[in-house]
Amino acid sequence: MVGFHNATQGTAVANWYDNGYQHIAFSRAGKGYLTINDEDSAVTGRSYYTGLPAGRYCDVIHGDFADGSCSGPVITVDAAGWFAATVPAHDAVAIHVGARLP
Repeated sequence: MVGFHNATQGTAVANWYDNGYQHIAFSRAGKGYLTINDEDSAVTGRSYYTGLPAGRYCDVIHGDFADGSCSGPVITVDAAGWFAATVPAHDAVAIHVGARLP
C-alpha cells in the first residue's frame, strides 16, 4: 500500500460509495481506487467507477507489482473507467496508476 500512497498522494477523494453499512469505495482523483468490505459476507459482482484510464492494474492488496508484472490478481478497468469485482468478507481491492500493467 506504500505504492498506492505514493501514487495518490495529494489527490482528492472522488467517486465515493458507501452502502450504509460496512462497505466503502472511493477513487483518488484519477490516480487510484480502493474498495473496502468489512462485512461478514462477500460483496459479489459489484461494478465500481474508478475514473482511471482503461487498462490492467495489479491489485496491490493481494499482490506485488514489479518489473511490469503482478504476483496477484489483475483488475481490468474498461474504457469508461469501470471494473467489476467480488470483494470477499473483511477484505479489500486497491489499484493505482503506478501498478498498471503494460
